[in-house]
Amino acid sequence: MRSVAEHAGVSHQTVSRVVNGDPTVTDPVRQRVVTSMSALGYRPSAGGRAMARGRTEVVGLVIPHDPGFAFANDHLIRMMTGAEQELAARGYGLLLSTREASGDPGSPYRRFDRRRLVDGLIVEGGGGTAALPHLVELGYPVVVIGYTEDDLAMVHPDDEGGAYAVAQHLLALGHRRIGVVNGPQENRLAMAARLRGVHRAFADARLEPDPGLTVHGDFTFESGHAAARQLMARSEPPTAVFAFNDGMALGVLRFLRESGRGVPGDVSVAGFDDTSAAVLGETPLTSVALQSVDLGRRAAQILLDLLDGKTAPNGETVMAGRLMVRASTAPPPAGTS
Repeated sequence: MRSVAEHAGVSHQTVSRVVNGDPTVTDPVRQRVVTSMSALGYRPSAGGRAMARGRTEVVGLVIPHDPGFAFANDHLIRMMTGAEQELAARGYGLLLSTREASGDPGSPYRRFDRRRLVDGLIVEGGGGTAALPHLVELGYPVVVIGYTEDDLAMVHPDDEGGAYAVAQHLLALGHRRIGVVNGPQENRLAMAARLRGVHRAFADARLEPDPGLTVHGDFTFESGHAAARQLMARSEPPTAVFAFNDGMALGVLRFLRESGRGVPGDVSVAGFDDTSAAVLGETPLTSVALQSVDLGRRAAQILLDLLDGKTAPNGETVMAGRLMVRASTAPPPAGTS
């Protein structure tokens, strides 16, 4: 830095101010310093700059799921991509933390307990948010992708609106016995919103949903397969099944085919998330497309604004989805509803 200062004819403090983006440095002086840095091959140390600012210039992204699930989930991958793109554009790195092999739900958060590895945290709320108050007590700014009952900024899809659109679509086709495969308890706030959407669609149609046609899964293909077995074993099975994510919906599709039922000829199937797998199978899946990349990007924007001392919204930022109608849904067979 002193060599650059001598070459540019300025003090080394001025070089430091240029490196750290001080807006008080005039353009001619800044240009002289930049030219000297280039001529001498000087590259500022990112670590040194971070130390000088009292920051790591790294943001933590907590995905409280098993890595196998996280990296196989199209929605989560897109969300991570959006966050990383926004952080990189603002000069920040990303530290990803997932659940350890032990399955301990607190494990993704534990690495942030003792060492100040990151400046702030983005937390995907689908695996539970019980650890959030502890992170806030440690002084971390936190933004949640999903839902939390804590007083924090949240960014999430319009879960109720998306589910309403699916249920309304199935009702308009003539279905009345609509099976619902709900999601895991850890994601209860989002699942409650989706269930509200289904019930609102029934209420608007002046109909009552059958509570016996709602079963639970855990977002996996296997749980969707098991849920379909349970639903189709009823004396009056559903003519349509709405699974609250695509993974479970694909499990439903598999069971129906294995049991000799046609989709959508015998049973219609819809999902939620509009993952790439939704359109790749033999019967493309009706689903709700989420703005997954934009969810990650918006969460990163809010967190970086907080780190820069700007006012950021506490409360909900809701991002609309879009119903994608495909070949897996059709009117029920004649004589049924």
